[in-house]
Amino acid sequence: MTKTHAPAPDHGWLLAALAAANVPTLACVLVHLTGDCRWIGPRYAPSRIRGLDDNDTGGFSDEIQAEIRDAVHDALVAWFDGRPPALPEPSDQLLLEMMSVSLGEDVPDNYITMIRQDLGLASFAPSCPAAVATPVPEGFTALIIGAGISGICAAIEFAKAGIPYVIVERRPALGGVWFDNRYPGAACDVPSHLYSYSFAPYDWSRYFAGSREIHAYLEHVADAFDVRRHIRFGTEVESARYCADTATWAAEAIDSDGNRETLTARILLSCVGAFNKPRIPAVEGMDSFTGPSVHTGQYPDAGLDLAGRDVVLVGNGASAMQVAPAIVDQVRSLTIIQRSAQWAAPFPKFGQDIPDPVKRLIREVPLYRQWYRLRLNWAFNDKLYEALQQDPSWDGQGRSINAINDSHRKALTGYIKAELGNAQHLLPDVLPQYPPFGKRMLLDNGWFRTLARDNVKPVMAGVSKVLPDAVVTTDGGVHHADVIIWATGFDVVNLLAPMKVTGLGGRELHDDWDGDNARAYLGTVVPGYPNFFCLYGPNTQFGHGGSLITVLERQMHYVMSLLHQMLAHGIETVDVRRDVHDAYNAKVDATHARMVWTYPGVETYYKNSRGRVVVNNPFRVLEFWRMTETADLSEYEVAHATSTDHAGAAA
Repeated sequence: MTKTHAPAPDHGWLLAALAAANVPTLACVLVHLTGDCRWIGPRYAPSRIRGLDDNDTGGFSDEIQAEIRDAVHDALVAWFDGRPPALPEPSDQLLLEMMSVSLGEDVPDNYITMIRQDLGLASFAPSCPAAVATPVPEGFTALIIGAGISGICAAIEFAKAGIPYVIVERRPALGGVWFDNRYPGAACDVPSHLYSYSFAPYDWSRYFAGSREIHAYLEHVADAFDVRRHIRFGTEVESARYCADTATWAAEAIDSDGNRETLTARILLSCVGAFNKPRIPAVEGMDSFTGPSVHTGQYPDAGLDLAGRDVVLVGNGASAMQVAPAIVDQVRSLTIIQRSAQWAAPFPKFGQDIPDPVKRLIREVPLYRQWYRLRLNWAFNDKLYEALQQDPSWDGQGRSINAINDSHRKALTGYIKAELGNAQHLLPDVLPQYPPFGKRMLLDNGWFRTLARDNVKPVMAGVSKVLPDAVVTTDGGVHHADVIIWATGFDVVNLLAPMKVTGLGGRELHDDWDGDNARAYLGTVVPGYPNFFCLYGPNTQFGHGGSLITVLERQMHYVMSLLHQMLAHGIETVDVRRDVHDAYNAKVDATHARMVWTYPGVETYYKNSRGRVVVNNPFRVLEFWRMTETADLSEYEVAHATSTDHAGAAA
């Protein structure tokens, strides 16, 4: 950590910051600054992290917390005044020890490279440089479809490499899903400091940011990296065709005024995302309803007047769990129609603001920010992986798949009972009968307490009909409604639809994918579609947690590794080999077959109409990190710039 700012003239704020900071993180910072390893010795070993809690106190007594905070205060004052860290580059063994002690559990040594990268240590050498030594040839341009999280990430990487690009965005603004979703309570269930680009920290106001703040962050990043001027808003790509004779992609685009244009580029990057096509059930009588009827993904900018009204909320997934607690105090009655129960984990920092002194600590002390993010990364990533594996010898009676998974079930069951309070009669309807993590694990922001409210009526059924002033459920119930809110999710299995993508020989991507059966190598490339890349493609979402932004950064890192090699070797096109693609996807399916999502009786949006898991990645985050570290040209059919024919696989 190198000091790059003027010494602070007054360190008074630091005492307030340290009083509210995460103590295990402070201990790691202290080792860096002082070189004294006793701060991770037995006396200062924190308790193990439980669930998704940050373990801010470390389970320490007040006396030990004070010792650590006092020592950090002195060390930081000295650092602010110019003293360099005693251990700017800890050894691998020490880093693993620091990480393991701060978490209260052993971290395997094969994570060391990831740890070095996440801490931004100088000893970590990325596999591809920011800029290429070989000049980018004229005409080597990129077309990015979508200006959401992945599109912005791609743009920044292209700019660093000197590759000209254009972004086409159908909306009037950037941000993708975070521009669209503005329903009451809309927020991210990944910690703010983890749900952000590794290269673009932010002064977050809350530990778990709301949708408007995330959208503001994306606008901030786009402006900081000069992305906005490359975006063509209000323009939608309807189709894209690969032109073999020129080795280019031609995209047919239409703007909001109906004007059509053909855009060409050497590289085509789909960044359209998945949560952008609201799934609204086709229910008889929907057009007859006389009041407002909206999907959460299409909630009006000005909101809805819900005061004193009877509201029917259809669904109980992530968005429903955010909407219900946010509106329950406004409405006269809230009827929640849910077809199945959902697991939801405790959410200790829900709605909590980050104190101003802590924000300053995060902003001014990079080591604190990096260690805090690193610990979050572990808690929200591979830590839970073992709980997802089916144990053939385990008899969980359909409710758990192994001993670890069963311990989660018991803990979550106890939590639900406690949250329901005096409304234990609701337990049979809200306690899931499938294993934890079988569906997306949700974070509880007051859902169960909301269900227990006097003006809330949970209904375990589906919707069979809509009347002008009511909703009829499959159990025969008729529920008066002034407003209907459809929290029914998104079509995430028909990737890239309705955009038509045509590759070599006139083949069409949706035909190759047979509709909702999308497959790609590393979720990124598909044989028969040269120089076409898909971020947030099939099997890229980690079902055991983590930040989607991490996945997108890794995909883009892989794409850039490939492009750097193309430019260095005069390669015009790359097309992943069919055998490589098929072997990878066979491994994906085989790994899924041993996991919770394919367990009998588990139904989830992760699966397509055939029952195949097309959304989730089945590997550890570490495995995917390694797979995407360096592109292997031998896995591709390549054509050099001097030839229009495909050459064999590169040596």
